[in-house]
Amino acid sequence: MKTIDEAIRLRPDGFTDRSIYTDPAVLEQEIEKIFKKAWVLIGHETEVPEPGDYVRKTIAGQPLIQVRGNDGKVRVVYNTCRHRASLVAIEEEGNCAKTNFVCPYHGFEYSADGDLVKVPVADGYGEWFKNEEFGLVELAQFDTFNGMVFGSFNPDAQPLVDYLSSAKEFIDYATKGDGEDLVLVDSYKYDIAGNWKLLIDNTMDGYHVPYVHGSMFEQFGISAEEGISGIARTLGFHGSIDWDEGRPMAERNVNRYMAIFPNITVHYNASGDMFAIRQIEPLNVDNMQVTMWLLAPKSTASREMNERRAAAFTITWGPGGLFGADDARQLEWVQLGMKADCGAPVLAARGLETGDEDDWENEQSMRGFRAGWNHYMNQD
Repeated sequence: MKTIDEAIRLRPDGFTDRSIYTDPAVLEQEIEKIFKKAWVLIGHETEVPEPGDYVRKTIAGQPLIQVRGNDGKVRVVYNTCRHRASLVAIEEEGNCAKTNFVCPYHGFEYSADGDLVKVPVADGYGEWFKNEEFGLVELAQFDTFNGMVFGSFNPDAQPLVDYLSSAKEFIDYATKGDGEDLVLVDSYKYDIAGNWKLLIDNTMDGYHVPYVHGSMFEQFGISAEEGISGIARTLGFHGSIDWDEGRPMAERNVNRYMAIFPNITVHYNASGDMFAIRQIEPLNVDNMQVTMWLLAPKSTASREMNERRAAAFTITWGPGGLFGADDARQLEWVQLGMKADCGAPVLAARGLETGDEDDWENEQSMRGFRAGWNHYMNQD
């Protein structure tokens, strides 16, 4: 009979040391080995619909700007002046098409395309100084997929389409409205007192639903343990879990929740025809910041429909919503429990021997994330 220690060595995808959720040194390595090497979500291109529109971002501690240039292209640039390093975008969002980005320290000006267009008292520099060589620095790589703006700090990262790999067709369902592009309806941020990986685990964990959300189901006269059907999948480093909504006459009758490694979840709720993207950023080892975007197909994004969607979205997934509040409270309890110095690993071993696809209460979708974590963390 194998001991638990032997099982951990044989199946690291099914057992996890508690320290990866509680050790600040692990988080430091995650920032360097995962967040600065893999592809990460920056935002959604409809956040910046017009030339000059910009939004400030902070990813892996790095100050960034997502901006639509005067040429109509969405770019990701570092939010730092080439002169003395001050931020150049001070407001959280705005439009710089006419006013440019103006450094508040010495007045260097940059266009929405990132070009340096004005240097005060420029004759103080010699002929060697050329404006075209001192524009805002672009992120090493950035690309879009179904309106989502991705970036990588790693110039050698594989192309985004290859990174998404076998998950691409599954993401399409959850981030595109029957072939139609989505537009931003609403967004908000909130914090949870737990390690950033816990919310990925939670989103990909169907097993908790009858227990954490049982009282919510009871309010509607539904048994959470009966009538649930669905499939959990490992998709390379990513994962998905589908729930049958029970709407046989509808074209879209499946709820799909996905985790895109490392820190993105995408959601489609069939009953409300709601699309959402969630970005999870570590603040420190015990706290995360969550940004959620609610989206809708462009053709149905009327003001009335958007108000109804936003209300349903908040009630369902918001931090005070039916699911969001229960999950946040549970994750805070998990984070406290992780601190127990008892030597026992945490398990993600349901359906461990049944391949990359199994019933919804098993943990295939969680193990895709673990495979990605192990891959990047074990690289030099």
